Amino acid sequence: MRSRAGSLVLAILALGTWAHGDIDDAFRREHEYATRTILCDCGCSPQSVHACACGRAADMRAEMATAIRGGKTGAEVVDGYVARHGEKIRICPTASGFNLLAWLGPGVALLAGAVGSVVVLRRWKDASLAREAATPSSPPAADDPYVARIQEHLREYE
Repeated sequence: MRSRAGSLVLAILALGTWAHGDIDDAFRREHEYATRTILCDCGCSPQSVHACACGRAADMRAEMATAIRGGKTGAEVVDGYVARHGEKIRICPTASGFNLLAWLGPGVALLAGAVGSVVVLRRWKDASLAREAATPSSPPAADDPYVARIQEHLREYE
């Protein structure tokens, strides 16, 4: 009987440790999401709260941890900061509204540059081919009446 009671106690302790580990993992995951999403507003180089080493970042991390321990999710903490400070507090802008330009702009510019380059190169090639076609490949024949007239006019000016 004692071995069963001991096994039961060990099982309860193991279950409690496992559940506590899940709570710590959930807290760590939510806290890391919030700290990696928000910029530190200390005025140092623009870094996330997670990466910044200043005292203000430490205060912000503690404030976020308190909010998450109080039952908020990482997304709710981020939304709270955005509501207080505006979209500029985010590391990456959201892909909606005017911020969509920040996401799509570089790709559109790259595509427009590639298309423009192809158009310019084709025009240069066509112009080069037209010049080659316009220039005679062999000198005109001496018995050509037009050439003979030009040569007569040139002799008059000698």
